[in-house]
Amino acid sequence: MAFHLKTCGSCKLSDADGQQINVPALSLVALTFLFQEGRPVARRELARLLWDREDCVASTNLRSMLRRFASAMPKDGEPLLLIDNRDIAIAPGMLTCDLGVLEEPDPTNRLRGLCEHVSKGFLQAYGQNQAPLDKWVRSVRIALVRNLRFDFLALCDKPGANALKTDLKHAAILLLEDDPQDEEIRQALMTHAAPEQALEAVQPKLTAVLKAPDQPTAFIADRAVSKAALPRVALLPPLELDNGPNQNSIAGALIEDITIGLCASRAVSMVAPYTSEKIAQSKDRASLLKQHDVAYVLDTKRSGDYLYVQLIFMPTDEIIWANRFGLDPGHSSNQRSVISEAIQSSIIDFTHGHSPTLNDFKANSEAYCAYLTGLQALSKLTLPSVRSARRHFKESLNIQNKFSHALAGVSRTLSMEWVLTAQGDTDLLVEAERVASIAIEEDRQSAEAFKALGMSRLYLGKIDESLQALAEAEHLSPHYADVLCSYADSLTHGGDPKSSLAKINTAISLNPISPDAYFWSAAGACFFVGDYHQALDYINRMKDRSPALRLAAACWGMLGETAKARSYRSRVQKDNPQFQLNQWLSVVPLKETWQIELYREGLKKAGF
Repeated sequence: MAFHLKTCGSCKLSDADGQQINVPALSLVALTFLFQEGRPVARRELARLLWDREDCVASTNLRSMLRRFASAMPKDGEPLLLIDNRDIAIAPGMLTCDLGVLEEPDPTNRLRGLCEHVSKGFLQAYGQNQAPLDKWVRSVRIALVRNLRFDFLALCDKPGANALKTDLKHAAILLLEDDPQDEEIRQALMTHAAPEQALEAVQPKLTAVLKAPDQPTAFIADRAVSKAALPRVALLPPLELDNGPNQNSIAGALIEDITIGLCASRAVSMVAPYTSEKIAQSKDRASLLKQHDVAYVLDTKRSGDYLYVQLIFMPTDEIIWANRFGLDPGHSSNQRSVISEAIQSSIIDFTHGHSPTLNDFKANSEAYCAYLTGLQALSKLTLPSVRSARRHFKESLNIQNKFSHALAGVSRTLSMEWVLTAQGDTDLLVEAERVASIAIEEDRQSAEAFKALGMSRLYLGKIDESLQALAEAEHLSPHYADVLCSYADSLTHGGDPKSSLAKINTAISLNPISPDAYFWSAAGACFFVGDYHQALDYINRMKDRSPALRLAAACWGMLGETAKARSYRSRVQKDNPQFQLNQWLSVVPLKETWQIELYREGLKKAGF
């Protein structure tokens, strides 16, 4: 019985029938090392590699692992490993491995196999640290990239290279992800792999935006310096392609064109399509983006005949550019060229303009990480989450005490706590306003700081000053959806719910997978234009409806649904037994008397 070892992406061992064998994870690494070495390996050498120590503990661990490996293997047939007191080896003819692609005689098949290895990652779970095992994994990855580069250039020089355009394009993108400064690969991509319409749109703009000095074409084993020099961009593909094969083809080909065009640029470093697709599908995008050092994300979404795109600056989670493009199957080639050029130009322009901010974040990575953790905590509108976020923002400030985004975060949590507790604690808002003002003093270009100031002033009843601060925030970052959401909230409280609805709908279109705060804000605006059913629809779209229970009760009260209104009132009183209607209405910031009376009427009909 022969076995097959897969090392590309996830690592697993299968029998001759393709059934996975559940052996210890480290034994798979040991098998990979033995296969790659192609020789008997001393037990002591293997133990040192796996456990990074040379003592009896490593030897004991190895014996234990080998026993568990043997017990998991099929009992019939020849053994896979030949083990004696000194050495360990793979039995001849008993194991095939996807690393065998290096011995593939056909250059096209070898190129395809190497592309799969480089894109999915050799022994993906390892290689991040400085232990001997991690260093060995990295050395194999470097060798795979080196072989891919050699085969790519060799195939480009052969007659008939155009027939391999798809494979060459894939290889070139992977190689430029590994080393964005490789001019020889970039030139080969533009000559042999890029579609003509992509080149026509890309070439004039990209060469003009940022000209870099000529780079050496020799293969560079350690690319840490070149990777750090350029901002990383991940282009996330639209996952909701649902309107027929023609439009699906347009969207897919368009993203391909954009990727190729940006790979041809010297201004950014692109994340390869396979990795971008995994990021788009992940439930924990933030950690993957951090792992791959992504500074900018181009998020894309298909809806009907339109492709929506938004460029997000990851250190602040800020939408710095957004647009939508119509998809017309009848004009696919020219349309792709125009849209591709527009998106590429915007990415290059905005990443170049944001480079000082990005450098600042990289220089203070620990403060940045604490700040991001605080942002993640704020994804839930609960009191524990808000207070947890504040702790992380303060941790960020302990590392960098003039970090304006962390200051703005602290201010934001204080304002949110005032809303969630509904106790009218003015001290929270005074402190929120003070901290937001300090954030603005530190960085007058921070839309986040002006947004935090606008929030605190709104709840302090300074509605006109709140609108002024939020207008400045929108001016600084017109596509920042969170700013538009806060602006919409202030417009509602300022007696202009119709303008608020327009603003919040824009925010939702910019950030289609919207957080609960967007729907809560939209529900409030709907309540004050008298559309109670629509307000309830927005509340029902919230993952956690508890912050909007008072509003839901008022909506049902105005609709005459007394039983439903009172059930919501009971939930409010259970969550906040100290809630008093008159006290709350005396502090809630509503500019117009008719708004206060309408809200009072709804809450009274709900039984408050």
